[in-house]
Amino acid sequence: MLSDLKIAWRLCGASIGARWIALATALIVLAGASDGIALALLVPLLNTLGAGTPSLSGPMASLLRALPGTLGGLLLVFVAVAIVRAIVGWAREVTLARIRVDFSVALRVRVYSAIANAAWSHLRGRRAADFQALFNTDIERTDHALYLLLELPARLAVVLAHLVIAAVIAPGFSALAVAVGLALAWGLRRHLLESRKIGEAISDATTRVTREVTDFLQALKLTKSYGAEARHIRAFANAVSDAEGAYLAGNRLMARSRLVTEGAIAVCLAGFLWAGSRWAELPLASLLVLILVFQRLMPMFQDMQNQAQQLLQYAPALHAVAATIESCEAAADRSDATPLREVVFEREVRFDKVSFSHDRASADVLHDVDLSLPAGSFTVLSGASGAGKSTFLDLLAGLVEPTAGRILIDGTELTPALAPAWRRSIGYMAQEAFLFHDTIRANLAWAAPGAPDEALLDAIHRVGLSGLLRSLPQGLDTIVGDRGANLSGGERQRLALARTLLRKPRLILLDEPASALDAGNEQNILELIESLRGTATIVLVTHRPSAIAGADRHVILDQRGSSGHGAPAK
Repeated sequence: MLSDLKIAWRLCGASIGARWIALATALIVLAGASDGIALALLVPLLNTLGAGTPSLSGPMASLLRALPGTLGGLLLVFVAVAIVRAIVGWAREVTLARIRVDFSVALRVRVYSAIANAAWSHLRGRRAADFQALFNTDIERTDHALYLLLELPARLAVVLAHLVIAAVIAPGFSALAVAVGLALAWGLRRHLLESRKIGEAISDATTRVTREVTDFLQALKLTKSYGAEARHIRAFANAVSDAEGAYLAGNRLMARSRLVTEGAIAVCLAGFLWAGSRWAELPLASLLVLILVFQRLMPMFQDMQNQAQQLLQYAPALHAVAATIESCEAAADRSDATPLREVVFEREVRFDKVSFSHDRASADVLHDVDLSLPAGSFTVLSGASGAGKSTFLDLLAGLVEPTAGRILIDGTELTPALAPAWRRSIGYMAQEAFLFHDTIRANLAWAAPGAPDEALLDAIHRVGLSGLLRSLPQGLDTIVGDRGANLSGGERQRLALARTLLRKPRLILLDEPASALDAGNEQNILELIESLRGTATIVLVTHRPSAIAGADRHVILDQRGSSGHGAPAK
C-alpha cells in the first residue's frame, strides 16, 4: 500500500503543486485541533451543569482552569470555538474541492499531452482502446483515489484529536482502546489484500468493455456486411457481465467489512463504557465526554477502514495512469534547442545503408538500403506485401529511427531531435483518407490552422473538387460525416490530398492513396498526383504501371527489405 500512496502523491504533487498541498495539510491539522478543543470544552460545561468534577491533570487541566468559571462565559467560548471550527471546516472543504478539480483537469491534460508527444515508434505498439479505457475509467478512478487520500488525513486528524481528549480524561483506558482498535485493524488486513485483487479485476474488466466497444464501432460496416452483430453483442455482454461481477464482489467485501467492524466496535464500546463506570469510576462529566468521543470514533474508524479498501481497489488504476505517463514521457519526441527552425532541403534525401527492425528479436524489415531521392523528383516505390514500403515512408517522415545506417537531408542527419521540425515540412497521405466528423473547412484547416478561405478554395480547386463544393448548399461548412462517410471514396481521397497540399510541403509521401478506389477514381487520383510533379518531391507507393512509367525513378523493395534498382523508369 505504501507504493500506491507514493504513486498517488507523486501524481498529485506534479499536477497540483506543493503550495496547495501544504495549505490543505494546515487546514486538516486545524480542523482536527478545533474539533478536539470543542470536545474538551464539554468537560467544564458538564461540570458547570452539575455532572461531576472532571479528573484532569497536566497542561489540559491548566488550560481548562483558565477558562471562565460561569456557564455564560463557557458558552461564549464554546460558540466561538464552534464558529472557528466551522470556518476552518468550510475552508478545508473548499480547498480540497479546488485541489480535486485542479488535479482532475491537470491529470487529464498531462496524460493527453504525454500520449500526443510520444514517439510514433512507441505509440504504434499500443492499443487505442487501452488509451480510451484510461480516459473513460482509470483517470476517474484515480480522481476518486485522490479524494480518499485527501479525506483519510482529515479523518485521521479528527480521530487523533478525539484520542487526545480521551487520553487526557483516562490515559490507561484510552491506551487499551487504541490497542484494541489496532488489533481489529490487523484482523481486517486480509480484506485489504482482497480489495487490491478486486481492483485489478475491475481494471481488467473495464478495459475489456472499452476494447469491445471500440472494436465494434470501428468495424460497424464490416460487422453489418458479415452479419456478425450477434457475435459482437455476445462478446460485449460477457465483458459487461465480468465488470459487473467485479464491482459486486467489491461491494460484497465492503459490506462484509462493515458488518464485522460495526459488530466488533459495538461490543468494544459497551465493554469500555462498563469498565469506565464500574472499574475506573470516572466522574459523570468525564464519562459522558468519553461516551461522546467513542460514539463518534466508531463510525470514523469504520469509514477509514472502508476508505482504505476503496483506495486499494483504485490502486491498479493509479498504476495504469502513472505507467502510461512515465512510458509516454520517456518515449517523447526529442527536440533540439531550436525546434521551430526550418530544415534545409534543396538537394537530396539519402538513405545511407539504412536497416530497420521492430525489435532486436525480429528480422530486419528493411536491410542495408542505399538510395538517393533528389529534390523535386517523382519516385515510385513498389514491392511485395511485407517488403517494408510503409516502413520506408515512416523512416523518411522521421516517425521511426533506423536501427542501422543514417538518413541524410542535404548532408544533415535526420536525428530524433530534428525529426519534429522535419515533419512540419512534409505531407503524408495514407491508404485510408481519414477525415474528422466536422466541416470541410475544419478538415482542411487542421493541416494549416488559420489558413484563409482563399487558400482552402485554391487547394480544393487543385484537386478537382470545385464542382462538388458548388453543389453543396453549405459549401465549406458542410459536415463530411464520421471518417468522411457522407463523401464517396474518390471525394475523400481528393479532400485528404487537398489537406496535404494546403501545408505547401516540400516532400509529399503517398502510401497507395488510390488502392481502395475503383479503376476510374484511381486513375483520376494518380493523374492528379502526376500533375504535382515539380511542385514538391514526391514518393508514391503504388503498383500501377501507368504511374511507374511516368515516374522519374522506380524503386523496388525485395522480400528482405533491400532496395532494388533506382534507375529512371522506362
